[in-house]
This record gives sequence, structure tokens and C-alpha cells, in this order.
Amino acid sequence: MSHLLPRRPLLMAAMAGLAGVTGAHAAPARPRSIRVTYVTAPFNVPLIVMRANGYLQEAFAPLDIAVETPVITSGAAQFQAIAAGAIDIASVLGDTSAIIGRANGVDLKVIGAFSRSPRAFAIMTRADGPDSIEALRGRTVGGPKGTTLNQLLAAALAARRMRLADVNYLNMDLAAARAALLAGQIDAATLAGADAMAVTAAGGRIITTAEGVTSPMSVIAVRGAFLAEHPDLVRRYLGAHARALAFLRDQPARALDIAAAEQKLSPEDARTMWPWYDFSPAISAADLRNLEACQHFLVSAGMLQKTIDIEKDLLASVPA
Repeated sequence: MSHLLPRRPLLMAAMAGLAGVTGAHAAPARPRSIRVTYVTAPFNVPLIVMRANGYLQEAFAPLDIAVETPVITSGAAQFQAIAAGAIDIASVLGDTSAIIGRANGVDLKVIGAFSRSPRAFAIMTRADGPDSIEALRGRTVGGPKGTTLNQLLAAALAARRMRLADVNYLNMDLAAARAALLAGQIDAATLAGADAMAVTAAGGRIITTAEGVTSPMSVIAVRGAFLAEHPDLVRRYLGAHARALAFLRDQPARALDIAAAEQKLSPEDARTMWPWYDFSPAISAADLRNLEACQHFLVSAGMLQKTIDIEKDLLASVPA
């Protein structure tokens, strides 16, 4: 038996080496579920259609992967969830939130555009409210902080040589800001989509939209580690998104009916908002310039201390 002893260390070493090689090249285990945010506001028609038509479930069913769709409307909460590994894909994330999150070290990558909609974002008041941006000085304004609407308010104030500190700015989600405005609890609100339409229907009015003030853009973001480990799953997600866009193109009336029902809008309001949105998914040179301008503004407004290289640090292509 003694003649076998010298061979055991060699065998163990060989097995250890094989395990090392196998571990180095083994693909990450496929997850049992994929977590994708579901955000309907302001008027995210492709995402609403994707869910209503079951495109996302169909994309992952062949792999026996369950789809979880947590509703997280706050941009800051979305990138915090990405940082915590609680979500894999942020289906609709405001450009400001994406830049702030990435600049603060969150492992997120932008893989496409979701929408561009300057006419859909507005600072609004009641019929008897302030009649100009200047008249907001010392007044209370509600809206979601750290978002595209936050940027709109800051930019509109800056254009009048004012700062966010010149107003009493309360952090509220869209529904809460709309309700507080209509109840007379605040003087103005930053709103978009169905919430803005509801205020208009109740007699409210627009002080300014983002048109000519900022260039609001929402993006599709993914957890960087998830993209690196599972590019095939990210491609499946983008395939479901492409199916939704094709449905919008081929059956726009039906798509608007689905979106109107989900957001409890009248068909007329849905058709009014439809031309305000550009859902082209490719990020253009103009989009890149807007993202860079957004970052510059965030820094100048004191909302961001550390900058990033937008093209290299934030944007990413999905490997084929």
C-alpha cells in the first residue's frame, strides 16, 4: 500500500488545478427570477403594453425564469435598489437619477433610451395660484426630488436668477404632489403625464413646461454585474421591449386604449399626450449631448459633486 502514497498529493493537486480551471470558465448560475421595475407614470406606454400583453413573461418562460415587477416610482429609490441588488433592470429611470446614482458609485449601466418628452413635464399651479416662476419665491412647491422634475424646477428658477433655496421645496411623489396642489396645501407642483392632465381637468394651469428649459429623458438601466454575468437575459428583456414598440407602431389605437385604462385616463387625454413622447430606444448623439448637459447642470445647481464620463462610465452596449 505504501507505493500509493506518493501519488495521492499529485492526484489532489491535479484535481485542484482542474477545479480552478473549471471555476475560472464556468458561466454564472442562471437566476430563478429577474426583477424589473414597473413604472407607469408619467405615460410609459411601451412598458404598460409589455405587461398587458405578457411579453416579458413570454421572453423568460422558456428558461423557467420567473419575472418580478416591483413598483418603484422614485428615481433615487430605483438606483438605491440597484445598489442593494434588489432589482436587475430599471425599466424607466430618469436621466438625472441615472447620472446621480452612477456618479455616487452605484453599479448601473444605461443600455438604451426609454423616452424623451419635454412637453410632458411641467410646473403647475391652481387657477388662483402664482402666475410666473418669479412669483414662486417664498412659496411651497411639491415634487419628487432628485428627478428630471427636480431639474426642471431648478433650471426654471436659475433662468430667473433664483435658486431652489428661494422656494420651500417639499419631496413628494407625483400622486401626492397632485393631491396636495388640488387641496390647496402647496402653491405649485412639478408634475407630468396623467397627474398633469388631472390638474388641468380640475382647472389648474401650467406655469411652464420643460420645453425650451430642459431636455427630459428617461433611460433603461441595468445592474452592471447582472449585465456582465447575464447578457443573454438582458437581450431577452430588450427583445420584449422591442415587441412592445412594434405593437405601438402597428396598433397605436389599441396601445393607447391599454395605457388609458391602466392610468385611468380618458381616451381623449391619452391621445392628447401621445404626440408628446418619443420612445425611440437608440441613444443618439443628441441624447449624449443632453446627458452631458444634464450632468453639467446638476453640478452647477449643487446637486452633484462628482462627475463621470457619460459615454464611458454610464452608457453600455449589450454583448451579442
